[in-house]
Amino acid sequence: MYTGSGGRPRNGGDHLSDQEFQRGNLALAYSCNYDVESSAYGPGKSGREVCQFKLVRLPGQDALGSNTWRSARDLTDALVAKIRPPGYLTMDMSKGKEAVPIPVRNTVDQDVSPLEFEYLVRPEFPAPPKPVRRGHKCCIYSKTACSEMSSKCAASGCACVKRSGGGGPAYSADGTLVRGRPVVYECGAGCGCPPRSCPNRVTQRGMMHRLEVFRSKETEWGVRTLDLIQPGAFLCEFTGDVLPADHPRIANANTNATGDDAPAGGVPVQGDGGGREDAGPDPAGRLPLRVHRRRASPRIHPRIANANTNASTGASMEEVGRHRPTRGTFPPRWREWGDAPAAVLPDDGEEPPRFTQCPTPGYVIDVSKRRNFAAYISHSGAPNAFVQLVVRGDEDESCPHLMVFAMETIPPMRELSIDYGVDQ
Repeated sequence: MYTGSGGRPRNGGDHLSDQEFQRGNLALAYSCNYDVESSAYGPGKSGREVCQFKLVRLPGQDALGSNTWRSARDLTDALVAKIRPPGYLTMDMSKGKEAVPIPVRNTVDQDVSPLEFEYLVRPEFPAPPKPVRRGHKCCIYSKTACSEMSSKCAASGCACVKRSGGGGPAYSADGTLVRGRPVVYECGAGCGCPPRSCPNRVTQRGMMHRLEVFRSKETEWGVRTLDLIQPGAFLCEFTGDVLPADHPRIANANTNATGDDAPAGGVPVQGDGGGREDAGPDPAGRLPLRVHRRRASPRIHPRIANANTNASTGASMEEVGRHRPTRGTFPPRWREWGDAPAAVLPDDGEEPPRFTQCPTPGYVIDVSKRRNFAAYISHSGAPNAFVQLVVRGDEDESCPHLMVFAMETIPPMRELSIDYGVDQ
C-alpha cells in the first residue's frame, strides 16, 4: 500500500492538512514497475485524510533490493552460527582452508560436483629459474612509512611500487586497487616490510568477502557475493595445478576437445542457434563459461592481451589500447579500471602513465584435479570483475598470479563474472 502525496514539512513530521484526491494529484509517478490495482481516500497515520493506492508489482523483475539484502544477511547469520539452511550441500567447500567459508547451494538437481575436487587455496608455482635476490631493498623500512603508504612509500624508494609503473602505488591505504595495470608488483619474501601490515601485499592476505557457489536452472554453476563489494576490491585468485603449456595433460585436452581450435585449458561450447548456451564444470576439469553466442572455443590460460613492448621501457595506456585482444587471451579489462580520463585524456603537457609489461606467462592452470571456487566464476562480455596479473617480490615473472578484482559496486546476491576472451 502506498499512501500520501507529499505536503509534509521540509524537516519531516506529519501532514499538516488533508490531501485533495483530484485530477493533477502527484502522489504516484508511474515507474513501469507496478500496476495501480485500486485507490482510496481515508485517514492516514497522521490522522489526516490522504490518498491511498494498492500497488501490484509487475512480473519478470529482479528481486526487491530489500529482500535481496535480507536474504544475504540471513545466510551470513547462518554461516556464523554454523547452521546449514535447506539446499546447501556444505557451508564451506574449502573445509577451513580459506579465511572465509565458501558455502555451496543447489536447489535445482542432485549435482554435487564442486565437492568432488581437492580444494587448493593457492597455486603451487615452480621455483624461479635463477636464484632469488634476497634483500630486495623494496623500501627504506620504517613502520610508519610502510603502514601509511600513500606517496610516502614511493617517495622512500620502494622498488616494488616503482616496478608496477603508473606513477604511484597500486593500492590505496584501505587495500583498493587504484588503477589496473598490465602487472602489479607486490612486496614479497625477500622484502624487509612486515607481511601483515605492508599495504603493498593486498592479495597475500587472502579473500575478505563472503562468497558462495550456487546452481540455478539458467546459469548452472556460478559464484555470487553475500556482501556489498566496493569497486577495486580484491576477490580471489585462480588456483589449480600449474602445468607448462606443452604438458601432455594439456595436449590430451586439446585432442579430446570438440569444436574448432579447441585450446589448452579451454571449454568448447556449442549451441544450436541464437539462444543462450551454458556450460557448467567440464568433465575434463576445464573452466566453466557462461556465453551468449552460438559457438565458442575459448582458451583459458594466464595470457592477457597487451602491446608487445619492451618491458624495460614499459607501455602507456594509449599504446596498449591500440592492440586488440587476440583469441585465447583475457582481454585487457584492467584498462577499464581506474582513473581512465586522466590516463587517456591527460591535461595539456602531461604524459600518460607508463606501465611495466609482464613477460608472456608460460603456464596453464589445470583444474581437472584440484581447484578453488574461482573455477566457477562465469563469463560475461560486460563483466563486473577482471583479472589482474600480480608478481610478488622476486618471484618468476613468467608465473604471475591470476587475481580477480571488482570493477564496479557489486551488491549482495549478485553473480560475479569476468571476460574470458570468448570470441564474439
